[in-house]
Amino acid sequence: MGIDIEIKEIANQIRILHEEAYREYLGPVEILCANPDASENEVGLMLDYLLEFCGNDKVLDLYKRVCRAFYKKYPECIARYIMWYQEEYEN
Repeated sequence: MGIDIEIKEIANQIRILHEEAYREYLGPVEILCANPDASENEVGLMLDYLLEFCGNDKVLDLYKRVCRAFYKKYPECIARYIMWYQEEYEN
């Protein structure tokens, strides 16, 4: 039973970390998406940060928001990030 408790605690810590990530990235994502002059580098960097936490639905929503906001401006960049998301989370 000790291992089960440890696994539950680790899962809880991951959940807490993902919630913290959502709270931390919400504001910066809103600012980025409101900036039509954001560079491809800024967009890619934000998606890099978010990709690590896309196992959380709220963070995934932020990831999708960035992708939707910049798809027309940086289609190749966004397509790569969509592919990386699929490789990481949909296999």
